[in-house]
Amino acid sequence: MQEDHIEALKAEPDYVKKRYRAVARTLAPAPFGVLRKAAAELIGRSLRQLHRIVHRFREEGIPGLRFRSKRPKTSPRRIPSELEGKIVTTREATGFGPRQVSDIINECNRRMSRLERTCPSTAYNVLVRNGVIERERREEKEWRRFEWGHPNRLIHSDLTDFNSEHILTMEDDHSRRGWALLLENALDDSVVEGMERLIHIRFDNLLTDNGPQFSRENELIRLYCERYVREKHIWASPSHPQTMGKLSAFQKGLKRFLFYKLKGSRDRAAMQHWIEVYVNWYNNGRYHQGIKGYPEIRYSGQREEGWFVRFIKAFNLKEVLVVTATE
Repeated sequence: MQEDHIEALKAEPDYVKKRYRAVARTLAPAPFGVLRKAAAELIGRSLRQLHRIVHRFREEGIPGLRFRSKRPKTSPRRIPSELEGKIVTTREATGFGPRQVSDIINECNRRMSRLERTCPSTAYNVLVRNGVIERERREEKEWRRFEWGHPNRLIHSDLTDFNSEHILTMEDDHSRRGWALLLENALDDSVVEGMERLIHIRFDNLLTDNGPQFSRENELIRLYCERYVREKHIWASPSHPQTMGKLSAFQKGLKRFLFYKLKGSRDRAAMQHWIEVYVNWYNNGRYHQGIKGYPEIRYSGQREEGWFVRFIKAFNLKEVLVVTATE
């Protein structure tokens, strides 16, 4: 055993040391050497495998005694690095989940007349492999869903807070089309004025909670209902949040997105900008699992022209997700 080998073997695992002793004894001159068959038995390998180990030791030295990786030299089914970069960049810019990221990339491909499609599972695996999200297993429960028969049959309305700022949200029960607006305050007149700005047409029924802005004693909301609500104002049951669960889910996604983009900032201009970006995407670009489609299509019959271009510009993804010159 050479002195330099003694020092090198100190940092190697036990199996490498054992292989070294077996190889050294096969290469030692008589009468110190042993037959290769006996050396192979010492390390629990076949004679053919021992021949390979000896050959690698002669070619590479001690590193040749280590286990070789079984990873294939090529991976034909692995997605191209360009697509992987698009997935990661889109996720980091938007904070959206794998399904929404894949929808955005597929929309880009469609507008470029490209046939390639990215599955949500592919986007998920890429994000996990790059450490962007953690792999989680969730048990999904099938809930029985109720919805009113057609658009504008029932509109949900509620206030929510983000970084101490008040946001008015409204949603159509049938189509899940959402509206949102940043308010100056949560006073009755601001809320009613915001509802008028968000929805300009008459609809059948209004569903709210029992907050003071929507209470039975509030004259402003009563006058609003006389102008815009054809049938009745419905109040959610106290201590039963599931009644307005659809709007709550919309609010949750909106606030998660705002936190991703703004963190603790209270910049009202930036907040309103990102609210508009999210609502535009939510209605036109987000495939809704509950209705198996896009909210805007279910509400009005077609998605808004130009939503994708505005989306790309808002997130500065023009270098990653190319749009055609005509757009």
